[in-house]
Amino acid sequence: MGGIGGYMTVRFVSAKSAEPKDSLFITCIARGESLKVLGEKGLCFRSPDGQEDLCRPDLVTDNPTSLPEQDLIILGVKGYDLAAACSAISSIVTPKTVIMPLLNGVDIYERIRASISSGIVLPACIYISALRQEPGLVVHVGGKGNIISGNDPRHKEFDSAPLISLMANAGIPFEWQSDPSPALWKKYLFIASYGIVTAMSGKSFGQILESPELSAATQSIMKEIYNIAAAKGVELPDSIVMSSFENARNFPYETTTSFARDVQVPGKPNESDIFGATILRMGEELGIPTPAAKAAHGAIVQN
Repeated sequence: MGGIGGYMTVRFVSAKSAEPKDSLFITCIARGESLKVLGEKGLCFRSPDGQEDLCRPDLVTDNPTSLPEQDLIILGVKGYDLAAACSAISSIVTPKTVIMPLLNGVDIYERIRASISSGIVLPACIYISALRQEPGLVVHVGGKGNIISGNDPRHKEFDSAPLISLMANAGIPFEWQSDPSPALWKKYLFIASYGIVTAMSGKSFGQILESPELSAATQSIMKEIYNIAAAKGVELPDSIVMSSFENARNFPYETTTSFARDVQVPGKPNESDIFGATILRMGEELGIPTPAAKAAHGAIVQN
């Protein structure tokens, strides 16, 4: 449980008063010192305005296989931990279990289905900047925490009403779309391009916007992602490259990305496969040239 898991936990705990008595049992998966602190003291969640809330999930464990079968599983791991997380939860997934992945990437559904054939997997994305600042403390830095989700391609008969109700009771801005693909690709176009360029250059959003060279590289990667999405039949507005590029002006000058921060730590796992490598793979499969992504990804890998 990291930043996203902390946000979802505090919101779900708050939903208990609005849900039927004893209908919610909330379990958090944590490791190491976080497991100890969460179990003993609970979760401290700091909102962007500085307000702190202390909440206690019903159970904290480091062993998902010890749990009973689950109704709803939120996956908030980094991309490099996804395969291990899927393996860990496979025994607690039933045909009716809903899995909602809230992590970066546009092929997350396919990655999950490579490991888990059962259950209902709802493609989703979340707009939030939140991080685990220390064991037991999650800080919500920015973003509304709004989620866009939609149908599992294998289970279009899924009744979303109970999930929508749960999210409303939890105070989570939630939008259900029959086809969430455009929303996922819109987010990916922004976060992947800025993620790659911040990781390659070590520069912030503000510095990228000031640099003609880095601005051009960012926009070129965005265009390559747009072309891949179009080849896959995902309809995005023609203006999305420029509007997504300009969106960085809404962030503080010093803003960077978690991908860039991870790359700067020698030996630390990072999401280069979710970002650069995925663009290259999809481009090759679809016959879409991706020279800008290839050059930037290559520079990151070499470092």
